[in-house]
Amino acid sequence: MKKILYEQMVPDELIEEKEKNGLAYLPVGSLEWHGPHMGMGVDTFNAYEVSRRAALKTGGVVMPPVFMGTEKRRSPETLRKIGFAGNENIIGMDFPKNKLKSLYWPQDLFEKIMAQYIEMLISADYRLIVMVNGHGADNQVEILEKLAKKYTESTNTTVLYTFALPEGCILPTGHAGLAETAVTRCICPACVELGRLPQKPEKLKNTDFAIVDSETFANGPAEGFTVRYDPRDATAESGDIFINETAAIIIEKVTKTLNYLKNNSAGIKM
Repeated sequence: MKKILYEQMVPDELIEEKEKNGLAYLPVGSLEWHGPHMGMGVDTFNAYEVSRRAALKTGGVVMPPVFMGTEKRRSPETLRKIGFAGNENIIGMDFPKNKLKSLYWPQDLFEKIMAQYIEMLISADYRLIVMVNGHGADNQVEILEKLAKKYTESTNTTVLYTFALPEGCILPTGHAGLAETAVTRCICPACVELGRLPQKPEKLKNTDFAIVDSETFANGPAEGFTVRYDPRDATAESGDIFINETAAIIIEKVTKTLNYLKNNSAGIKM
């Protein structure tokens, strides 16, 4: 199989690949609680695998994954949707009943480090950098989108922001729920231990397991503040389809940008 992982390629291979389209994928995620049933690196595993599948179609190299995420305090409104009183001091998904805290980076340090990654790739003459983000925290998304805009407007390199858990694919999304569990069963079966969750038909309460549907975050709770889309129903097969659908979205965006770059050699500002 063609080599696409930056850390595995010798210098001549990196130079040859860069001369084709100047494309680098930069996957980033977090080390975060994803229920008692999954490993802490779910977000980053997903971003890395999506990047790998996209690069096999578009060309380019995939940088080593950045296991780094940031978060902020949950708002009272969001806490009430999940099933809390609303006055708790909860950062990200670190709910009181969790047995282990996530490794969240300070927001300003996260921004500086990601900026440095981008600047190193620009200095290495990559002309299209695709950030693939696996961690959906609002502040992380805002930082990465801001960096993409900043470097696209101020340099000769185009930086794209993409997300590795989009809405509208085969499975409904959420934190540590059906989609992420299916994706992880596909990528890293050893990282999923569904036996650590209660047996069905017992419902999973958001506050007990820190498993929350995107629909709950957006619109409000299900009955009893429980999980709508059960991670215990996740299969590796559906996870594989979800990853391919996500990769297809990114491939379309990257291909469109590469074509624009090819036809506008003075550069692109998108």
